This record gives sequence, C-alpha cells and structure tokens, in this order.
Amino acid sequence: MNQRGSHIRKRKDGRWEGRYTAGHDPETSRAIYKNVLGRTPAEAKAKLKAAIAETKSLYVIKTRTYTVGA
Repeated sequence: MNQRGSHIRKRKDGRWEGRYTAGHDPETSRAIYKNVLGRTPAEAKAKLKAAIAETKSLYVIKTRTYTVGA
C-alpha cells in the first residue's frame, strides 16, 4: 500500500506499523506523519486504510485543534 506516502513495516517488538503522511504543517512546511499498529500485516493494512480515509475527511491544517471527540 503506498497511498499518500504510506508504508507498512515490522517493528522489533513483533508488531506491524503502518505509517502515512497526514499532510504538511503550514507554518514549517514539514510533513505530518501518523502511524497505526497491528499484530498482523493484514490488521495493520486495514487500520492504515481506515486512518488514511479518515485523514482525507479532516482539514489537515487544523489537526492540532481537533479533539478525540471530534
């Protein structure tokens, strides 16, 4: 899976990590990276796909102002 700069890798602790670029900080122009964890590659891939879909619906410039409830 390589959407929006995403990839999956196995961590040293045995879990699988999916990382993706959620956007760019408007003040510094640096990439904003997010990650998800899973016990299997399939679980990590499913979580990564869901996280990317959710990120597309958010206004990424205001990511710091969103709360867990939002």
